[in-house]
Amino acid sequence: MTFRVEIDDSTMLAGLTRLFERAREGVSDGLRGAAPRVTYDLQATDAHGDQSGATRASYTAYAIGPDDNGEAAASEGYAAAVTALADFTGHDGQPLREDSGIVLDEYEHGMVLTSFTNYQDKLETQNAGERATLGPILTADADYITSQVAAGSRRALG
Repeated sequence: MTFRVEIDDSTMLAGLTRLFERAREGVSDGLRGAAPRVTYDLQATDAHGDQSGATRASYTAYAIGPDDNGEAAASEGYAAAVTALADFTGHDGQPLREDSGIVLDEYEHGMVLTSFTNYQDKLETQNAGERATLGPILTADADYITSQVAAGSRRALG
């Protein structure tokens, strides 16, 4: 005797797809929610020695992912560096905006911490990183960022 059972799994697959989409939305919301505090922490530090105000003003943290490439936040950060360096003659630093080189697939999310000056890399590495800001702030704020992603996921998933 042979039994044949047909199962329509389209409802289950549709439900799993919605679950996955909501989870992604929660991660995005959590990262976007964490970005203002991380930006504040970047701008509040004096580790970099700030001569022109450009580095401090242009420090930015922003979420990136399938629905957001961070263009608006990057534009604001770059504009802040341009303004601060417009008439500054204390050093030859310049505003800089270049591609981060970060490539995410359609399911990945992240957060970029940066400033828009051509001397940021030097600040992060010179003298064994004594003026580093990006790495130390990311380390200090990692638990907060994670908690915001978790909270966003909980909200999205109910």
